[in-house]
Amino acid sequence: MPKAFISYARDGGYGENLATEIQQQLQAAGFVVFRDVIGLKPGDVWYHKLEFELETSDVMVLVVSEKVRTSKWVHNEVSMAEEIGIPVIPVLAEKVRYPLWLRHLQVLDFCGVVDWSLLLGAIGHHVGRTLTPQPPLPEVEGEQEVPSLSPSTSGRGVGVRDNSVSDRYIVHDNGTVTDTETGLIWKRCSEGQSGMGCSEGEAERYGWREAMKRFSKSVSFAGYNDWRIPTIEELRALVDKSQKPTIDQIAFPNSSTWPYWSSTEKDADGAWDVGFGSGSDGWDYSYSRNHVRLVRSVQ
Repeated sequence: MPKAFISYARDGGYGENLATEIQQQLQAAGFVVFRDVIGLKPGDVWYHKLEFELETSDVMVLVVSEKVRTSKWVHNEVSMAEEIGIPVIPVLAEKVRYPLWLRHLQVLDFCGVVDWSLLLGAIGHHVGRTLTPQPPLPEVEGEQEVPSLSPSTSGRGVGVRDNSVSDRYIVHDNGTVTDTETGLIWKRCSEGQSGMGCSEGEAERYGWREAMKRFSKSVSFAGYNDWRIPTIEELRALVDKSQKPTIDQIAFPNSSTWPYWSSTEKDADGAWDVGFGSGSDGWDYSYSRNHVRLVRSVQ
């Protein structure tokens, strides 16, 4: 059974959505597909895993978006694929200035009409088989838990793949987590972090009034603009003292043990926070600098 490696940057937009659609098409065509959100398991040393998956793949599909232009990890994946002789097929998800390190490769432009026969024909050429495009799954509207892919048909939709990591949490491809106990939707990463496993950037720290001012305005992420700082009760509900840090590290990777602010004010001098080192809550002076994790309520 042929195997494809999908390289892309997790941008919560065009590139990530198109990567989901390509995954669907290849799986329907009988391919084993590696993509970080479905191929990495708890406990994997992820750079070792990526190297192994590349070495055992027959073809790489590279989804080119604005974020890919400056992604060192995508650059490294493409370099390794070429070094070991794996064909790389770039697919343009949005209009960007094509990076110099990709200009030697012919690209498929999927910014307008998406022609799956062109992509599958190119992949089939490299693996020696004829591939037939599959009809897309219907778009999913609203907040739904789905067991399978729900991409749009143009690379521009909001379809995501849901991955249940426990009885409680559902991790979505767009960088969010649904808490099935409370119904709240959280950002996986602390503010300042991004990327696979929240491994890009550093978790920023803010004074409480600074954080309340900064994040009380419309914060746009994953197609929503109603993100906010959680109340102390909402933040406290994330504590899981069976592990260290005391928060689900699969649903919320690379979380800090330093306190996280809540929106609940104690008095004129301070506000409540939760430290995931011990899992205890307390209050801190407003000028103290703590982390922030945003949440939204399902309407």
